[in-house]
Amino acid sequence: RHYALQRWWAHAIFDGAAGIFGFRVDVAGEDVVGHGPLLVLMRHASVADTPLPVVLLSVRHGLRMRYVLKRELLWDPCLDLVGHRIPNVFVRRGSDDGAREVAQVTKLARGLGRRDGILIYPEGTRFTPQKLVRARAAIAERGDAARVARVGALRHVLPPRLGGALALLGAAPDADVLIVAHTGFEAVGSFNDLWNGGLVGCHVRVQLWRVPRADIPDAPDGQAAWI
Repeated sequence: RHYALQRWWAHAIFDGAAGIFGFRVDVAGEDVVGHGPLLVLMRHASVADTPLPVVLLSVRHGLRMRYVLKRELLWDPCLDLVGHRIPNVFVRRGSDDGAREVAQVTKLARGLGRRDGILIYPEGTRFTPQKLVRARAAIAERGDAARVARVGALRHVLPPRLGGALALLGAAPDADVLIVAHTGFEAVGSFNDLWNGGLVGCHVRVQLWRVPRADIPDAPDGQAAWI
């Protein structure tokens, strides 16, 4: 019942916003969704893209999604009440005990079945060009030359924060990976952008890729490079 309520809530928000702001969404690769278990890696560029995975994966394909979300979202009673009654984890970003947060994320992999999936935003936060500059500088300070070279090619996403994604890959060895990329929401990075009309008339394009688990390295170092 709570999954059904979640689907109704997200679908109502998304369809209502589409009607009010007149944006349209085109999805390519949706035929690859299929059944679970799935680990979903999704781009995060806007406050407006948050309902997108529920609409794409739960409403359209019936998947029961579990989410890794920031703890600040618990100010919303809908997410606080229902979000704790289905398997979700609300992480403390910047916590002094990162291992504890990763351990909580790992618990989401328990009991995954053919109807289930887990979604994590590998970037850990919404993309902005300024955040990309800061992330590159932080990686350079750590002296990881190989990673500096890899992230130097990024233009539209942040370097992935590997802890949660690697933990889930290790805890769900039978799960394929579904990658969800999108563009069109970039003008709505904040609620102020939303109220100022940033979403009006947008054309949102979504692309999905499914990667069989057999095509993903088994070792954590190989998985990190793959991500």
